[in-house]
Amino acid sequence: MDAVCVQVYMLMAWLTTLSFYGAIAAYIFSAVVVLVYVRNGNNDLLSRAKKLAAFGNVLLLLVFISRGIEFGRIPFTGLGDSLNLFLVLCTGIILLLQREEKMRPLMAYYLPALAILALISGIFSPSSLSEAPKELNGLLLFVHVLLVFLAFALFFIASLTSMAYVTKAQSLKRMTSGTIAERLPSLERLDKVLFRLIGFGYPAFALTLALGFAWAYGSRDTLGETWYFSPRIVLALFMVIFYAFSFHIRRRGLLRGPKLAYLVFFVSTALFVMYLGIELMQIGGYTMGGTPS
Repeated sequence: MDAVCVQVYMLMAWLTTLSFYGAIAAYIFSAVVVLVYVRNGNNDLLSRAKKLAAFGNVLLLLVFISRGIEFGRIPFTGLGDSLNLFLVLCTGIILLLQREEKMRPLMAYYLPALAILALISGIFSPSSLSEAPKELNGLLLFVHVLLVFLAFALFFIASLTSMAYVTKAQSLKRMTSGTIAERLPSLERLDKVLFRLIGFGYPAFALTLALGFAWAYGSRDTLGETWYFSPRIVLALFMVIFYAFSFHIRRRGLLRGPKLAYLVFFVSTALFVMYLGIELMQIGGYTMGGTPS
């Protein structure tokens, strides 16, 4: 029986490694294909790039399944699992947006960004994927972690969409032709997509922040009395305030168009880089997965 268990664990470890590197390759190839599309405008390439990204997503899901079987825990914690979960959710959102054919040129902005994240994961994740994930203490923490990454994914895609909006607006202003901007959806459509992404993201983030506070307060003896001064907590509070502000000023028509797009892109990029830096350097009282470090 022990020999069988060892063989199962070895098989799961092998499947994790193979699926992980296959996913990284799929994301990189999808970015290469979409960049070729930017040069020649062949729409068939968009379909291939989409399939490659979807294949990479499936392989990352296999990584989660195999790690879950190998260690008997939900692999939502740790640097490698965090990056991979973020990639899975981002890809899922992108694939939902690509249901309309006119939205597909946006992949020229989405997929290269995902390829960079996949490359970062390929560099920093392999060692952590051989380690057992930390245990999530209860349903509350599980929902908290899932909502955190869902909100981050929505914000990340919103920032890339805002970049596409700015590119489209500048192209129309300069009356340029024959570029990727010409193939992008209309400014009105991009504005609606940006508004919806933020509209879904900030309530999810506000909810997960409330759940996180409830869990952290109950675990303050473990986290320490000054847990609320953690860089993650401070940055999270700023994020939810910023996105709530962006959503409501857009809703009231006080700020929209290129100005809102620039604001969302630059602030979102800065926030994401800060969060990624915090995770890579493991600054603060607990990991993004929510368990004490």
